[in-house]
Amino acid sequence: MQVHQDWLLTPQRAAVHLPTSTAVIADLHLGYDEARQRGGEAVPCQKLEGLLHPLGQVISACRARHLVIAGDLFELAAKAEIALGLLRWVKNAQVELAAVIPGNHDRGLLQLADRLPIFPKGCLLGDWQVCHGDGKLPRRKLIHGHFHPCLRLGSQIASPCFLVARDRIMLPAYSADARGVSVLGVVAWQRFRCCIPVGDEVRDFGEVRSIRASRRI
Repeated sequence: MQVHQDWLLTPQRAAVHLPTSTAVIADLHLGYDEARQRGGEAVPCQKLEGLLHPLGQVISACRARHLVIAGDLFELAAKAEIALGLLRWVKNAQVELAAVIPGNHDRGLLQLADRLPIFPKGCLLGDWQVCHGDGKLPRRKLIHGHFHPCLRLGSQIASPCFLVARDRIMLPAYSADARGVSVLGVVAWQRFRCCIPVGDEVRDFGEVRSIRASRRI
């Protein structure tokens, strides 16, 4: 689904900036399985290649040449081993890791500045600024993550979604393990358009306030 002429929203939860051939994702939370194991849960470790396979599909299908990670690359703290695995994957995918923007989970990320292209203040793609979203948001065209938006209907259905406004795009969490924030309950998001990955496409379900109103009928 193409929005703002410049952006393609993909069902793999990545947005592609078409003028620069740049894929943007947020909230990978790599190391989440290890964090749960440390908390006493018996969960299997997931291989990095498997976690990044959907992103590889985007890069291949859209012929993306660059990759920007808009925060929360890691779950608990930056790990050199995971960073090296990411760099190997990027090389194999034949894409340039153009920027890694620190998120609120990325403790110690600056210690990897000799290995990763870290942009603490975000980066620009055309006239759009990419940031994580956990701080004060600048007043300009903006694409960010952090909030993990999803459309939650009842107790069983929760669909991660993109939120799209005139000058702002909010990314869903790339991680399938990230719990989403229900868009219906956030007053500030009511005028955003809710765009949901469905199968092999992203569909525009209209403004959040309209979806909320229809639920009351």
